[in-house]
Amino acid sequence: MNNALIYITAGALFDTFGDLLMKNWVVNNSKMYFAGGMLFYVVGLSFLAYSFTFKNIVVASVLFLIVNVILLSLVNWLVYSEVLSHKEIAGLCLGLMAIVLFEYN
Repeated sequence: MNNALIYITAGALFDTFGDLLMKNWVVNNSKMYFAGGMLFYVVGLSFLAYSFTFKNIVVASVLFLIVNVILLSLVNWLVYSEVLSHKEIAGLCLGLMAIVLFEYN
């Protein structure tokens, strides 16, 4: 795994935690969740910005979004028991194929 993908994945992980904290903020209306979510977003986007030194900005941003959506889908399934439709699962598979195409061109 190259350096760019490591930074992109780390950034997407932080962004995913930020998304989860923001979801809790919406449900509980707690300023702590909001502040934590914003902090995780800043750290996650900092990793993404640093990945631009290794990868084209468009490619890095697309990879970041795909990894973030896949992680969110897994967390929603495991934690919140939200089920994806067959169409949504097919979309995630296309996202994984996009990662392979971007990385092994």
